[in-house]
Amino acid sequence: MRKSLVLGPAVLLTFALAGLSPASAQDEVSANSPNAPVLLTEAQPAASPAFPAAAASAPAIPAAAPAEPGSSPRVGIGVMAGTLGIGGQVAVRVLRPLNIRAGFSGLGISYNFNNDGIDYGARLRLEGAPVTADFFFFHGMHVSGGALLYNGTQITGTASASAGKTFTLNDVAYESSAATPLTGSVGVTFRKTAPLVGFGFGNLVPRKGHRWSITADFDVAYSGSPRAALSLSGVACAPGTTSGGTCHNVATDPTIQSNVTAEQNSVNDKVRFLKIYPLFTLGFGYAF
Repeated sequence: MRKSLVLGPAVLLTFALAGLSPASAQDEVSANSPNAPVLLTEAQPAASPAFPAAAASAPAIPAAAPAEPGSSPRVGIGVMAGTLGIGGQVAVRVLRPLNIRAGFSGLGISYNFNNDGIDYGARLRLEGAPVTADFFFFHGMHVSGGALLYNGTQITGTASASAGKTFTLNDVAYESSAATPLTGSVGVTFRKTAPLVGFGFGNLVPRKGHRWSITADFDVAYSGSPRAALSLSGVACAPGTTSGGTCHNVATDPTIQSNVTAEQNSVNDKVRFLKIYPLFTLGFGYAF
């Protein structure tokens, strides 16, 4: 009886001491087992059975970058009118400050005039296809450089002096023959291609989400001096006569031909300033 009273407290003390260390270690090991209970804290949520606990430490997926403001239109089309006539143009944005622009326009004008007693029936044809790179440095303001890839601007027409009418060539007076009055042709042509530079306002491809635009461009093309050609035929007589020995064939008489050439050179001198050809255009467009 006395023995059991001594052994009982000893056994209980042994189990108590065993619970302080080995049991703790066992619990620590069994915590990794699937069946072990997991203590939850506010700092570490429980892992879902579908996703391993290691997934909780995986790096977060970065948020998508905000859309670039360049989601504005990239292509613009429009109509234009200017010193090359009426037509259309298209622009493509290749960089935020840079567009490539191309256009084509044309217009025909007929008019009659008299110069030195000769009647001219002329037709002015405006026609061109410019291509430029437009660099924008402040809102819609830009500088441009490129080329007039095709310049079809020209003047063509007829020349005539009715029978008995007095006219002058190189300040020399003649009278048109009654039998074969003076006739001929005149033309002024430009170089077909030319470099160009300029500046302007407005953007056919607006940058801030706008769609409609108004543009104005002031360019110059160096096309070289235009070439005038004057060709005359018929019979020219001395003033006061329309027939007889004072009359000569304009196409074959060397003196008259030299005066025709001098008259042609005079026209060339008058149009020489157009070697720097102005290209003024106003445009209205839509971008998408």
